[in-house]
Formats: sequence, C-alpha cells, structure tokens
Amino acid sequence: MTFVSRCQIVLQLAVALLSGSVTTALAVDPAELATFIRDFSRLTVARSETLAIMGGDDGFSSGFYTFYADDSSLSITKFGGKGVIGKPHRTGVSGITWQPILGGTVGYISGKNEFKLTPLLAGNTETFYTIALGGEAGVKLSLTDEISIAPTIGLLYSYAGSSFSPRTAQASELKQLYAKQLFDWDAQTISFSPAVEAKYEKVYAKDMKFTFSSRYAWFNTWEIVSSSRYLDGEGSSSSWENKIDLDLRLPVKLLGFPLHTGGYVSLDLVGGNFREVIQTNAIYTFNGRLVLGDLGGLWNLDWLGLGLSYIKASTFYGYSVGLDVRLKF
Repeated sequence: MTFVSRCQIVLQLAVALLSGSVTTALAVDPAELATFIRDFSRLTVARSETLAIMGGDDGFSSGFYTFYADDSSLSITKFGGKGVIGKPHRTGVSGITWQPILGGTVGYISGKNEFKLTPLLAGNTETFYTIALGGEAGVKLSLTDEISIAPTIGLLYSYAGSSFSPRTAQASELKQLYAKQLFDWDAQTISFSPAVEAKYEKVYAKDMKFTFSSRYAWFNTWEIVSSSRYLDGEGSSSSWENKIDLDLRLPVKLLGFPLHTGGYVSLDLVGGNFREVIQTNAIYTFNGRLVLGDLGGLWNLDWLGLGLSYIKASTFYGYSVGLDVRLKF
C-alpha cells in the first residue's frame, strides 16, 4: 500500500462525507482509518510467498499460525515435494557429478481477521484465502561426496480473495462504498523464484547423518489481475534459510524398512515485502520426525513418515504437522 493509495482513501472518504452520500456515522478518526489501511496492506494471506516460506516441510502438511498483535489467525495446507532424478552424471571435471532436480507444490492458505486493533470495524469479521500452484527445476552439483550446490528456478501462481461479513451499520455502508476494493476483493499473481542451496552431509557410523544446509531464495511477484486498486500484489521478497538436521537410523524395522528418527532446527531470515507484511525478519523452526527410511525409490519415495514442527517469530507462532516425504526419482 503506497502513500499515494492511502491519500486516495482519505480523499474519497472526505468527498463522500461532503457530498452526503455517507452518513455522519461514518466520520472516522484519522488514526482509526490509518490502522485499517495498515491492516489491509499487511495481508499475509495475499502474498504468494507465504506458501513457500511458511508452508512447512515437503509432503502433506497443515500449519496453524497466530499473530500476537491482534490475535488474527492463518492456516496453511500444502502438498508437495522435491527430489533428484536418476543417478549422478559425470561432468568431465574430476570428482564433480550432477543430477536434475524437480519439484512441485499445491497449497491452500486461509486467514481470519476480527479487527481487534481497528475500532472502525470492531465486531466485524473478514476471511481471506489463497490457492497456489508452483513448480521448480534445477540441478544438483555434487562437488564431493559430502558437499553439494543446487541452483533452481521456480514459478508460483496464486489466486487470493476475501469475504467480509459486516455486523454493524457503519461496516455495511463502508462495504458498499468500497466493494471489491477494500472488501470482498480478489487478485491473481505469479512469482518468479530463483534459488540456490549449499549443503554439507556427513554420515557417522552408518546410522547417524548430520546435514547443514543454507538456501537463499528470491521472489519477484507480478500482479496478473486484481479487483482492488489499493492492494499492491507486486513486489519482491527474499528468504535465507539456514538449517541443521540430524537423522538417526534405529535398530527397528517396519514392513521390512528401517525406522528413522531425528529432526532439525532452522533460522529463516526474510526480507523485502514479506518482511514488511509479517513485521519481523527472523523465523525459527524446531522439527521432530519419525519415518520409514531407505525406501530406495519405492513409489519414488526415499522416506515417508510423520513430522511435527513448532514455528516461532517475534510477531507470531505456529505449529505444522503432517506427512514427512522425501522423493527419489
């Protein structure tokens, strides 16, 4: 939401009041109006990057998030995965091999705002949703048996919308005045996302694997179409995730495959428009899992099991639970 857009909203309200098209009950304090505009411009669910950054692990997962400031909520359901294809190919450079990478994601995001920080709309409810579909492709370069670099390029399409349920006369008139603009809006965007991941993997005593990875992704988003001239769907964001993962193979088998347990701790440093939306630049994740491992590509799976994550930031917290899946083509 630009400064010009905010001025336009104030000007339109002023014109409406002077012309008598809005009752005097709609005369609002500038501070209240500014709060409403701020909340509107910080619609986390309206940003397609939300699925990629806060969407949880590969597999099928559901996450639930609560923001401290206004107790607004956000839920994310995601199905997707990523893996290497085939066996390593030699590059001609001694010791360096490469493998194609392919991945995809389908997700649904929903949110709820009860305007607890906006007296102008107190007592009313608005729900938001986003449907997103994405894919990525790249290559994994194995420099040694333990060190690899994987550049990828991704595209993410999203359709977002809202539904406002007025319960006060003031809210009903505002909805009529700004229908499809500030209320009951919809928007479609597409994001271009190049990324690069560096990874170090070390196996100890055959049953314990330590992995450190660092992945930087940049999102450039364009608006395809939008019903609202106040919702700025365009912009850029970044995500720099640093993760430490520990995997333990247990001396127990299920269905002929060994059980693995473990988990990871990660720090995701976010920037750009997404940082402005969530009002913080650091997201911490603590994960635990229990999976069937060493599947050897059965049904294109490397492992399959259950995962649980706790996500913490200075402005929100959340949980994610679901199937933990790693693919092997």
